[in-house]
Amino acid sequence: MRLRHIEVINAIRVTGTLSAAAELLNMTQPGVSQLLQSAERQLGYALFARSKGRLVPTREATTLFPEIERLDRQLEAVQQLADNLRQRRDDTLRVLSAPSLAQTVVPEAIVKFKQRYPKVRISVASDYSASATISLALLEADVGIFYHSVSHPAIKEQLLGMSELVAVGLKTVLPPSENIQLSQLGAFHLIGPDPSDPVGKLLTQALQAQSVELDILLTAQSYHSAVSLAVATKGVGIVDAATGMTAKQLGLEVVSIHPNIEIPIVASTANSGEQSVLSQQFIAACKSVVENHFKN
Repeated sequence: MRLRHIEVINAIRVTGTLSAAAELLNMTQPGVSQLLQSAERQLGYALFARSKGRLVPTREATTLFPEIERLDRQLEAVQQLADNLRQRRDDTLRVLSAPSLAQTVVPEAIVKFKQRYPKVRISVASDYSASATISLALLEADVGIFYHSVSHPAIKEQLLGMSELVAVGLKTVLPPSENIQLSQLGAFHLIGPDPSDPVGKLLTQALQAQSVELDILLTAQSYHSAVSLAVATKGVGIVDAATGMTAKQLGLEVVSIHPNIEIPIVASTANSGEQSVLSQQFIAACKSVVENHFKN
């Protein structure tokens, strides 16, 4: 079958009639009918049967649909990528960032970047690694500033520096100290990162490596939510050092966790095509900020 066959079959499956499928695909009804007949001739069996004025999938079609849906999603992704390539502008920089880095590293980097490129348009969006990776691969953004999670074949990463996990809490709850042992955190009501989050995975690995068990009853995907929960419940939040910077500004106690649980901060870009000069310069600005604030 050709790609056009797949589009037509999927459109009929979704709409239930030739006329509606034609409207969806911006085609004529005879054109849709001819493509359906062509696909059925190649396959050697019918894909739809008429029932009460609608086209109902045959057993064979129902078996094929999961693969057709997968191919249709891939076609949509290719179309989206093509559209994004066409719409790219040389005077615009689109940045995706982990939420905590979007409130700390990225703003400072933009200030540095704007000193050199004052007229460049910049858009900043916050997203988490899994969905953000897809956006970068489809060129919906130019640069991603994240905590490293899982390598992706469509994405290349550049290490900007290392952050770390810290404990945050009210000064009446978390005693001031240069650091706190990982095992000592069990004495507090804990708020931790989502276990599926890159930072959550690092915490889990560290706990296993140190043979430490912590009873974390509250988890939060947003690190700033973890800080708010720590205040509201008079507990201790385990967050990244970037969030710790914000917590310190709010007057909370921020203590390093020992042994250190390091978090790689990376700049991510799509493998397709060369990095623009703007992307390269923005990544350099982010690296400078990370080196200034975090351990390396």
